[in-house]
Order: sequence, then C-alpha cells, then structure tokens
Amino acid sequence: MIEIKKLANGTRVIFEHMPVGDIISIGIFVKAGSNYENARNNGISHFIEHMVFKGTESKSAKDIAIMSDRIGGTLNAYTSKDMTCFFIKTTSDNAATALELISDILLHPAFEPKTVENEKRVILEEIAMYEDFPEEQVQEQLEKEMWKGNPLSFPIAGSKQTVMSFTEDTVRNHMNKFYVSANTVISVSGCFDKKAMFHMISRYFEDYTSGNCEASDKGVLAQFRTADVIKTKKIEQAYLSMAFEGCVQDSPERYPFSVLSGILGQSMSSRLFQTVREEKALAYNIGSFNASFQTGGILNIYAGCNPERYDDMMHCIQEIIEDISRNGPEDEEITRARDQIRCSMLLGMETTDSRMISNGRNMLLRGRPVSREEAIEKIDKVTKDDVQSIIDKYIDWNRKAVSVLRPSKKTKKS
Repeated sequence: MIEIKKLANGTRVIFEHMPVGDIISIGIFVKAGSNYENARNNGISHFIEHMVFKGTESKSAKDIAIMSDRIGGTLNAYTSKDMTCFFIKTTSDNAATALELISDILLHPAFEPKTVENEKRVILEEIAMYEDFPEEQVQEQLEKEMWKGNPLSFPIAGSKQTVMSFTEDTVRNHMNKFYVSANTVISVSGCFDKKAMFHMISRYFEDYTSGNCEASDKGVLAQFRTADVIKTKKIEQAYLSMAFEGCVQDSPERYPFSVLSGILGQSMSSRLFQTVREEKALAYNIGSFNASFQTGGILNIYAGCNPERYDDMMHCIQEIIEDISRNGPEDEEITRARDQIRCSMLLGMETTDSRMISNGRNMLLRGRPVSREEAIEKIDKVTKDDVQSIIDKYIDWNRKAVSVLRPSKKTKKS
C-alpha cells in the first residue's frame, strides 16, 4: 500500500511497504535536469550529481564509499532531462545509516574548488566516452535538431565549453535554487516500520531548504521539428535514430503510444523485428521506444545496419509505417502488445528499487504515484480505435525527424 506524507519543511515523502525480506530502497528525487538549464549552464545538474559524492563537510569521498560498503549498500545517482535521483539500497536494519549518508551528501556537500576542477576533467572524459558510442551520438544529434530552440535539445552532460565554465559558486547557487522542498520527493520502498521511518527521515532532513523554485513549472512546451541530419564517422555500420512526435509525460495518450510502440518494435514479434530483421535480414539491431518528458515526447525507431543495406532498410521501415498508417493495427497485434507490456510491468516492479523509482518519479513529475495495478488497467483498456487515433494524429512518414551516422568514405591509397 502506498502512503504519502509531508515533512515539516514541506518535502513530500512517499512510502510503499513490500514483504520482501529485510530490504529497503530510499531515493531522493529533485526536479533538476537539462530541461531546466540554458545554453550557458547546460550540464550543471549532472555536474552536481557527481559533485555531491566527492565529499561533505564531515566526510571525504573515500569515507562515503567506505560507509556505503560497510552496510552492503548500493549508493548511486542519475540525471535525466527532467530530474536528478539519488538512491541507496541496503538491509532494513541499516536504514538509519543509509539516511544519514544520503542526507549528508545532499545537505552538506563540500564543493571544494580543487575537487570542482578535478571533476570537470572526469565529466569531459564521460562526454568523450559517449562520443565513442554511435548509438548515443546519433540520438543526441537527433534531439539537438528536432527540439532546436528548447532545453529538451540539450545533452544531459552538457558540453566541454559549459562544463569548463563551472565554478564552486555557480554549482552551489544552482543547487541552492533547485534543491528545495517543493521541488523534491523522498521515496521509500521495502520492509520497514512507517512510523519509525518517517521519524528518521524527519530528523535527517529537517534542515532541507523549504521553498519553491522555477522548476515547479513544467517549462515551455517543445516544438517538434522535422529534421534530416547525416554525419559521418570512422565506424563500420550505419546507425539510424528516427522520431515521430509523441506525447508529454502526463498525457493519457501515453498508454495508446505504449501499445503502438509494442506493435512496431518493442518485442521479437513486432513488425520491425519480424520484417526488417527476420524476413529480410536488413539489420541485426532494430526496435522502437517511447520517450515522454514534461515538455515533449517522441516515438523513436532505431537501427544499425551494413551501410550498403541502409537504403533498403529505410525503404522497408517506410513500408511498415505507411501500412500501419493506411490500414491500422490488427486486433491480434493489439492483444499481443498489451499482454507483453503487462508482463513487463509485473516483472519490472518486483524489486524495492524499481518500486521506489517508479513512485518517486511519478510523484515528482506527475504529482501523484501511479501504481502498477492502475497502469496495467490503463493498458488493458487501450482499444484499436485508441491506437488508430494516435496513428492518425502523429504518425506521418512525411513528418519525421531522422538522424543518421554513417561510415566515413575510405580513401584509396595511391
């Protein structure tokens, strides 16, 4: 059962008790991500995510690591376009230690100038690493063009130029602005006593800053733009990332979109997999997914293939898209996609950390938790007409954004 409470400073706390043995997962969710940045400070939310682990007023980075290891904990964090999440998973008897640790890194980060400078180099290495992954690069160049002019186009890690501009003051000021009670959710899932847990959270987070910030607003809606971006690199395969306009995160259209994506490319029985890979052997890796954010969304199709077969692969994808646009989905496809999504939800929500993340994320970005029972019920109610409505509204081969990363032409030796 899910229960929601508030600390005295206004921070929302969401609990879900699970009879899974003595395991507990705790997450702190802050509405701070690249969607709330600008061209000058892009990447600062991700930078803060790194910096809080580099030491507090009372602990060094090594102390933090040793303390986490001593309780057998999994202490980590991630940044997305819409939020930053810090989480720890451990045994229930170590809940107080886990809360002391995760509250200290968020409430009392040291942000020493030398550490800030060192971490800049680490982030630059991370950015360079992403550039070595064609799948990441082709997706990033797609987002840059199709959401041009909106913060959704920004890379989460920022750029070399923006990262190098960060100082102790800019990092601390950004954290002070966004890390406030109205912009934060604490999520706890697992085996625990709710009264005792709430008391501990109240004690460890009593000094968390009370207030609002601009991220309480969802931001400016992104205008989807058609695009055709082709770049070359010293690689062997051709990589495709293609998008049609999708829906925002809290739209009821997200459920028909999930079913449509399931039909197109989210399983081995999907149209893209069966036709492009199995029947015509045009690609090894092909599929689809939905990406929904506070200010925009897409239905994405991705693939990697031999560059000599790229044109044939694109023609095949076009035929699949135009067929479903013209003739709609089949009843059996709707049923199969719903069944697959339902099973994936059930299997994916069996752990304390998956429940903790789902509850915290939905509470922060949608204003309320969405139980797996509710989500499954919404999926089960998706009809053929619902999916057809999404297709008619959004899926048009002539209105798409395409990003391609192809091998550089080999120069002949003289």
